[in-house]
Amino acid sequence: MAKFDQTRFFQVKPAIYYGMNALDTLGTLDLTHVCIVTDAGMVKFGILKKITDVLDKYGITYDVFDDVQPDPTTDIVQKGLVNLMLKKPQALIALGGGSSIDSAKAIIYYGNAIRKMFSGSDVYQKPYFIALPTTAGTGSEVTEYAVITDPVRNTKIPLTDPQMLPDAAILDPRLIESVPAGATAATGMDVLTHAVEAYSSTNNNPFARCYAAKAAELVFKSLYDAYEDAHDLNAKASMQIASCMAGIAFNSSGLGITHSLAHAIGSQWHLPHGLANAIVLPYVVLFNGQDPYTSSVYGRLLSAMGILNISGNAPQMLMRSIEMLNREMNIPKSLQAAGIDEADYMENRGAIIGKAMNDVCTKTNPISPSIEQMLMVLDNVYYGTKNIEPEME
Repeated sequence: MAKFDQTRFFQVKPAIYYGMNALDTLGTLDLTHVCIVTDAGMVKFGILKKITDVLDKYGITYDVFDDVQPDPTTDIVQKGLVNLMLKKPQALIALGGGSSIDSAKAIIYYGNAIRKMFSGSDVYQKPYFIALPTTAGTGSEVTEYAVITDPVRNTKIPLTDPQMLPDAAILDPRLIESVPAGATAATGMDVLTHAVEAYSSTNNNPFARCYAAKAAELVFKSLYDAYEDAHDLNAKASMQIASCMAGIAFNSSGLGITHSLAHAIGSQWHLPHGLANAIVLPYVVLFNGQDPYTSSVYGRLLSAMGILNISGNAPQMLMRSIEMLNREMNIPKSLQAAGIDEADYMENRGAIIGKAMNDVCTKTNPISPSIEQMLMVLDNVYYGTKNIEPEME
């Protein structure tokens, strides 16, 4: 009974609508006026029109706030919040990738703070929150986390609050049909990383493991097909579900040092988050697999994914399976192969480790790493080596 000797919490939210023509769900939600938070790319490439066509069809009026940019800033959030307070829509629709959904979450977060400050006032009323993800990767549509940037202090501000969980997520594969192959690969590997790390996290639970295992299975079954053929909507729909399920898993269980390192690497060299995760993940699996319990966990995950552990070494088998998928999608094997200069790497190596050690994801990694161990893993990631014992300096 050790795992059940205290009360724990698992929340299932939002309502999820998925499959072809899921966008038509917007017409069933009894809405009359909405505000759409998105970015200029969604306008330019006609994705926004897919949404407004549905809204027009059902006589729902809308305002569009399309100022979102990558790594959304406090300035953008403030501007979006003012727009929301002036327009007072019934629903807030976040259309886009993680940046748009994070921006909408931050707007909700700070709007709630204003409501608390002016209790009893109608200055701000929380709108119904709908997420329409246009990538199959972040899982942001089902998590209570967001990250925004303070441009003055040049720092990231992590936000977490159950109020930021969308009320509804709509997964329509037509929204991700035009995603380029490289982005499909990177975001898909982000999904796999969420699943593997949620499954093996020290804060895992039976609910999270169920979602994580199915998400990982779907990635291995569908990601390459989605990468190879942008118009394979069955594969794209499968990846949307995988992303969503992995998001539900890690929202409850947390992640690990793949994300800690990827956050720091991405910040330093502006690598897309999914690509950084894809490069780092095999090396972290090998490192964490030193722990006998985690090795057995990886064995159970392989079984759940339908991958036969022919070697009898679960960490090695999982690592090689990930590497094979990376290779099939032309993802570099190392940071050096990705074009990062060695002198630049050595100059910033210490700073990256400092950030990774302090990252919240490190707290739930199966092995609590020392600085020397984290340096060893990072060197493996850079050079493409497979050491699992640190070289003491």
